[in-house]
Order: sequence, then structure tokens, then C-alpha cells
Amino acid sequence: MVTMGDSLFHASSCVRCHGPDAKGRQNGPDLTSGHFMHLPTGSYPEIVNIITVGVPADSIKDPSHRLPMRARGGNSLTDDQIKAIAAYVYKLSHS
Repeated sequence: MVTMGDSLFHASSCVRCHGPDAKGRQNGPDLTSGHFMHLPTGSYPEIVNIITVGVPADSIKDPSHRLPMRARGGNSLTDDQIKAIAAYVYKLSHS
């Protein structure tokens, strides 16, 4: 599942905001540090949820990130694809 998530992360819009190394860019935070700006603990279920529902513009905590994170990454990711991306992100942040 992590391998599939890695592939999906790099093939979808995730990489545009979070960067190819997932260390963040202007419009998306670092996903490798273990510190999640919009999640209490960075648990796998929290990561699944945030990918599913997104982060609306009025909820963004870092003003330098001007664009909202669209639900399902702005794509029509399936639940299984979201779970795979979440597994990849979880692994990055808990290695």
C-alpha cells in the first residue's frame, strides 16, 4: 500500500504543493517532519480524513500557504487511493 501511495502522491496534485520530496513548498507544509499543522497527532486515520475532506482556505494556519487543499486532492481519488497516499505520508513522517 505504501508503494502504491508513493506512486499516487507523485502522479497526482500532492506533489505540486508538498514537493517531490514531501518536504513542503510555498503552498503546502512539510509532510516528513512528524509535525502536522492541521492534525492533532498525525495518526493514519487523521491523514486519511484530511486527504478526504481537504483544508478550506479559511482554516489554513500558515498564511504563506495561500491555496486550500481541495478534498480528495482536487482529484477523484478513490477511498483506496486515499488510504494508500495516507499510508505513504504516514510512513514518511514516522520513519
